[in-house]
Amino acid sequence: MMMRVVWASLLALFIAKSVFAAEPLTRFPPTDPARFRLELRDFALGRDGEVARGRVLFSDETRAGCAKCHSVDGSSSKAGPDLSSVGDKFPRGELIKAVLEPSAAIAVGYGTTVVQTKSGEEVQGVLKGATAEALDLVGADGKHVSIALADVQTQRSSQISLMPEGLADGMTVQEFSDLIGYLESLKQPEAAFASTQGMPARIPVASVAVDLQPFFGPNVKLNRPLWFGEVPGFTNRFIVLEHGGKSWLIEHGGEGDTQETFVDLSGRVRVGGATGLLGLAFHPGFAENRLYYLKYQIVEDGRISTLVAERLFSPGFRGDSGQEERLLLKIPAVTQDHNGGAIAFGPDGFLYVGTGDTGPQQDPQGHGQDMKLLLGKILRIDVDRQEGGRPYGIPATNPFRKTEGVLPEIWASGFREPWRFSFDRATGEFWVGDVGQDRIEEVSIVRSGENHGWNVFEGFTPFSNRYRRENTQYIPPVFAYPHRVGISITAGFVYRGQRAPSMQGRHICGDFESRRIWALSQTNRVLTSVVEIGRAPTRIASFAEDKSGELYLVGYDLGIIYRLNLASVDPTPLQTRVLADTSEREPVVWRYSLEAPAADWFRPEFSDGRWTNGLGGFGSAGTPGAVVRTDWRTQDIWLRRTFILATHGPIPSAQSLALRIHHDEDTEVYLNGVEAARLPRWTSGYVEAPINPAAAAVLHTGTNVIAVHCHQNTGGQYIDVGLIQTVRPGSISSAKAAP
Repeated sequence: MMMRVVWASLLALFIAKSVFAAEPLTRFPPTDPARFRLELRDFALGRDGEVARGRVLFSDETRAGCAKCHSVDGSSSKAGPDLSSVGDKFPRGELIKAVLEPSAAIAVGYGTTVVQTKSGEEVQGVLKGATAEALDLVGADGKHVSIALADVQTQRSSQISLMPEGLADGMTVQEFSDLIGYLESLKQPEAAFASTQGMPARIPVASVAVDLQPFFGPNVKLNRPLWFGEVPGFTNRFIVLEHGGKSWLIEHGGEGDTQETFVDLSGRVRVGGATGLLGLAFHPGFAENRLYYLKYQIVEDGRISTLVAERLFSPGFRGDSGQEERLLLKIPAVTQDHNGGAIAFGPDGFLYVGTGDTGPQQDPQGHGQDMKLLLGKILRIDVDRQEGGRPYGIPATNPFRKTEGVLPEIWASGFREPWRFSFDRATGEFWVGDVGQDRIEEVSIVRSGENHGWNVFEGFTPFSNRYRRENTQYIPPVFAYPHRVGISITAGFVYRGQRAPSMQGRHICGDFESRRIWALSQTNRVLTSVVEIGRAPTRIASFAEDKSGELYLVGYDLGIIYRLNLASVDPTPLQTRVLADTSEREPVVWRYSLEAPAADWFRPEFSDGRWTNGLGGFGSAGTPGAVVRTDWRTQDIWLRRTFILATHGPIPSAQSLALRIHHDEDTEVYLNGVEAARLPRWTSGYVEAPINPAAAAVLHTGTNVIAVHCHQNTGGQYIDVGLIQTVRPGSISSAKAAP
């Protein structure tokens, strides 16, 4: 979902003094704060922070006060975003920007709501609840304020974060780097969720990735495109919608592309986060009636509404007719969040509209389960007739057409944010990507009358019992993944083109933020395979399908439309060979020390002759996922071992190498004296972690040295490390397979 733009509104008040006298104290006068923030940024980008010290800064309410507004336990119980997995979601540079520029891009669900009461009082906060009786706001101080609707004079959204700029100005550069280091360390545990058929613990990578080819020439300029599609009846004429409300008609030709304004709604569309010009659908009879439909958001009297409107192409099919649109749906939002992005005509000729729960976060009023609301649903309407005072008809086969207490437009329920969906042109199956809350993203095949679970379920996992109903069947997704993999699903299309026979029948989808692209297969809505077929160079706002069934990707940040050359893909998963064993299956001998060694302990030439021999792994019994062969209960342990890299074949590249590691807790790993990885917190089992390219560069044939330091904070403890390489199938016939 495009709406999860860069995370911001991060931290509460910083009350800064230097804690560590030895740290750099460089500051500029208050008259030049911009220059000082540049120094903070540059220092934090170039140097790792100390996680333990950053944790102290974050938690100490007398110094930073971050914990006043941010939970780190997954509860999302405070004014700001929960940060329990923020290190998975955003790289270091974006974390830095979010702290230094909190209003640059406010996180979806955490925008500021400003309420003016009839008594003249102004209240600002994050909207946590909205009922027919009252609004519940949480301020920057973490306190809840309930305002009766009868007392509300005006309500509006603000583009200014509750967290003002300059809150890091009093910190030392080292303190700021430590804080960023702690935020970077907050990641979803590898084993946070039980592996299921539809949510595998590991998604394999294809042997050969998809080739993404820019579709238009460099003369086509797009700004944050969200939707792309072929004009029916024309193989070289396309429409592109931009987030800000502009849209373009682009003629794709051998002598160059032409770009003309199609419709400009930039003065009408509400821009920001989860809102904008989101979707377009062409009428099935477009060639005869020239009708098309837009979905977008507006603001009236401070309140956001989602509109679905019918418009008319010009007679020559070269632009909009300029005639006034016909409004079909106007759906008021509770907050500025989760409005749903897609509209599309189904094989049955009816218009399908995805609506989100519109917030607040976690859907506290149960909009997704409330059948008296259009929110959190898939709607189906007949645009070719009008009935019952509506500007559209209700199809006779709508599942709730005659159900008392249920709105007849509803075709399916239980959705949080159905950002993109599509119909399989061969089978008619309806694929929906529903953006998750804080933990899981999901892709489903949806059928008439079904309930897909939100907010009772998030993916395959129970979320809340508050709106659970007895004798209700909640349909699980086909595919789901946790936020350590990606944080905002962008559903695509089932491939039915002719250029890539090996990809026939696979649903192609991706993640907006992590930019991963997947191909998945299913039988009877049960996942049979999923493979990562590449990563886009830009965040993925949408996919598109042309009349021949070939697919495209809409690149949000770079403003580029890509053709997916799926014929380039070899979907056979990469295989893994072991270069240095872990102790999962058989014991491995290490040299270890429980006392702090000399400063050069990690270098290959260091003499560890006085260290003790021990069998990996090292830890305490009962630590989840551990295979303890040597008891370790002190706070720190230092390990060294050698392994031999065979002399045949090229030296592995950094991209093909990974540590296979189970660590509990903070760990640093070196290869031949060069830092390979620094891994805070813990895992609940063995995982694969990338290594620094500089460490891969010093790997050589013959004897190599792995050196490890693990620091225990609290609870269970364990450390075991190995080294693996991913390779093309058939190239590891004589190598050892990974466990």
